[in-house]
Amino acid sequence: MGQHPTLDPDPYKDEAPEELGAPVYAGSGLSVRALTAEELQRFLEAHHGQPTQPLGSGWAALDPPGHPPGVPWAAPQAAPGLPGPRPSRSAAAKPAQAAAGSPGRSALRQYRRRRRQELAAWTRSLVWRAPPVAAAGLTGSALATQAGLARPPATVAGLAAAALVGWRLRFRPSPQARAWQRGAAGERQTARLLDRLGRDGYQVFHDLAMPGSPANIDHLVVGPSGVFVIDSKQWTGSVQQSAEGLIWHNHYRLDRVLATICWQALTLGRLLGIPVAPLLCVHDAHVQGGGLRARGVAIVPATLLRSALGFDRVLSDAEVELYAATAKARLRLAA
Repeated sequence: MGQHPTLDPDPYKDEAPEELGAPVYAGSGLSVRALTAEELQRFLEAHHGQPTQPLGSGWAALDPPGHPPGVPWAAPQAAPGLPGPRPSRSAAAKPAQAAAGSPGRSALRQYRRRRRQELAAWTRSLVWRAPPVAAAGLTGSALATQAGLARPPATVAGLAAAALVGWRLRFRPSPQARAWQRGAAGERQTARLLDRLGRDGYQVFHDLAMPGSPANIDHLVVGPSGVFVIDSKQWTGSVQQSAEGLIWHNHYRLDRVLATICWQALTLGRLLGIPVAPLLCVHDAHVQGGGLRARGVAIVPATLLRSALGFDRVLSDAEVELYAATAKARLRLAA
């Protein structure tokens, strides 16, 4: 019987170590080199104190539909003029700016624009609104006189009738305009909830312009538990899910609302190079079961917004700084 050769426990002991930074392999379309001392130090600082975990763990809940399981998303490329991430531990623990932007600014601007247009149209209609008011005053005064009232009380009755008709014909913003006003109020309420997260390492952006679209992003949140795009709604009534899986706000289907926020999440995910989870935050209206999920969008009442963001860490402090800096460089505040 032949003898098997004895295996050397360290077959590479006689090979000279590669010089740091020197190429160790070059092939068709691929080049591998050893890290330089500076690059190794940056890597160790960025991942200091992180527990060992399987590649891609913690991201399953944030993967968009159709994304292959277990395949990590590519890290975003630095925008021109944006330096690579080299935050110190102290800088990562204390972000320079936990929140940016003015919540509800775009919605409030839309409300004021619509109200101004409607007020101008109402002012032009005074030509036909004034005669009914005068007619009501004269009629009220005449009827009071016929009823036997003296002149002063009859005059007061006529003025009261004119005031009643004038009040009914007063200027009132349309329901469409008031919806923008309520939307702005809802965004401000959500912002108050999100801005408290700065002490937990989150960075929040309000009222961002959607790239390539006139639409705006209500809130973008970057933090230890991931990246989220949040749409705020201040509604009355209830939000419920039918047996067919459709989401309704009172008697209105929310297909378009859900499709819009899902599109925003996918677009921002491609822009930032990381999965972005879509959330719909509902103020005042009752949400069935304390929270719903449809088309990949989580629908939660405002009181449970913090819980909906999660508490598991999937991003390091350095990664939070990186993605927040990328958002600042590639997105702008809504005009």
